[in-house]
Amino acid sequence: MSNNGSTLPTDLWVPSTLIVKPQQSWQYSLGYFRNFLDNALETSVEVYYKDMRNQVEYREGYIPTTIQDPELDFVFGNGEAYGAEFFINKTKGKFTGWIGYTLAWTYRKFPDLNNGNRYPAKYDRRHDLSLVTTYEHSPRWTFSSVFVYGSGNAITLPTNYYFISQTVVPKYSDLNAYRLFAYHRLDLSAGLTPQKQKRKNKRWESSWAFSVYNVYSRQNPYFLYVDTQGDLNQGVKATVKQVSIFPVLPSITYNFKF
Repeated sequence: MSNNGSTLPTDLWVPSTLIVKPQQSWQYSLGYFRNFLDNALETSVEVYYKDMRNQVEYREGYIPTTIQDPELDFVFGNGEAYGAEFFINKTKGKFTGWIGYTLAWTYRKFPDLNNGNRYPAKYDRRHDLSLVTTYEHSPRWTFSSVFVYGSGNAITLPTNYYFISQTVVPKYSDLNAYRLFAYHRLDLSAGLTPQKQKRKNKRWESSWAFSVYNVYSRQNPYFLYVDTQGDLNQGVKATVKQVSIFPVLPSITYNFKF
């Protein structure tokens, strides 16, 4: 998403120079880990805080050019990230799997961006959930599933439009003031290992994998863009549109080794 014709500021990883100071961070974490049911169930809870210094972003209104050194368009600030992680893992029995959940916040503050006000980083994701299960039905058949859920990434969107020399110019919101829709999907799979035949010196082994990616064909947002129509006389009609990829995708895989 562009901001006044520029690339929306995102975290940059660039070499340190006379202009760019080394990026620094300190992370603090505290966790509690405990197993239950004769170590069949592993659990943990962990909280963390990360302090980030000398973060690098592009200035507001930045337009890529080959004429000027890009370092002259960098601005510098600080950031912080904090949250809690929860994890449960079942390791024994025919039915195994794990569930992980993270509650997190990530912010940035740059004197030259967003009027100096703190704003959520692009990858600020409030909720992140993963659920993985595996069921060993028999020596030949194994079934598994994966479900993931994540809050939408932060984005900047235009809130108004005006004309300059009969050209439509957008006015953008505060940095990352809006959110993409949440991302979630369910994947299912089954593995088949053919019954082994009793042969001397048999070196060939094979298996089949049947899977369905995004079972309910969730139209997860890949990115958003704004479609504008109209002119100085009729006014401007702006519509935010979503681009999605990877609908439901079934697949069959044959594996072998020798």
